[in-house]
Amino acid sequence: MVKIALSVDNHFDVNRVDGFEMLKKQAAYLVEHDYQIYVNAGDTYNDFTKSLAYFRALQAEVGSAVTIRFLAGNHDMVNGATYDEIQSAVDPLYLHEKILPVPSTNAVIIGNNGWYDYSLGQLGNMKTDAEYAQWKRAFWIDSAIDAPVTDAARMQRVLTTTKAALQANQTHQMIYVTHFVPIREAMVYTVDRPPWQMATALMGSAKLGDLLTGRVSAVVFGHEHFRDAPKLLSGTTYYHQPLGYGLKRLFEWQSQDWWTEWRQTLVTLTVPTLS
Repeated sequence: MVKIALSVDNHFDVNRVDGFEMLKKQAAYLVEHDYQIYVNAGDTYNDFTKSLAYFRALQAEVGSAVTIRFLAGNHDMVNGATYDEIQSAVDPLYLHEKILPVPSTNAVIIGNNGWYDYSLGQLGNMKTDAEYAQWKRAFWIDSAIDAPVTDAARMQRVLTTTKAALQANQTHQMIYVTHFVPIREAMVYTVDRPPWQMATALMGSAKLGDLLTGRVSAVVFGHEHFRDAPKLLSGTTYYHQPLGYGLKRLFEWQSQDWWTEWRQTLVTLTVPTLS
């Protein structure tokens, strides 16, 4: 069996945690618990260059014992990278639009940052795309992200590259890792929080879930800071276990420390080796 660990929404800087100190404990934990692959699905730092430096340091710490890969969430994209850089093969550890074969198995891990197209928005067609985009520019952190194309176009690239990856690997067991929400079943809607009703449009895309459900064995994602039990949809299991924020003004944890939360939200997948 090959043991895979996956995590998302670690938010070191927002949580005021020294990731470069914490990675020593993380590395030891991964090695001691016999994980062979660790994939992080984004929102590590509010700066892509810091996230990249952190994962390079983590890979150096674990050496050849664990393969490290990561994606960029919207927070990683706020500083330190252009749109073209985010879409490029900027580093071997960066899994966006790449395939990672799981050694000695018939499985592959498909990585894609993902994005959103407003299709998960609570208000649906009550708001136009222009109104959602205007609200984002005025109130959402993503307004700082380099965006030479529309959200719809950016999401279409996700769907196009994902479809190609699924077709190219259809004879394999496929595990799909992304940052943004791909299914409506994971969404939390409210009647008394108008800002959140608008923000739900920026959580992900139902079209991605339509593409994945029934075709891949597992999907791991985050972005929306609500934890769910695994959801089985037509043979595809969706894992949504973001670490999130441990701030006085926004406390989303079940314990009092980052280290406990990382271990408790770590998703573990096992893949049988070929006989």
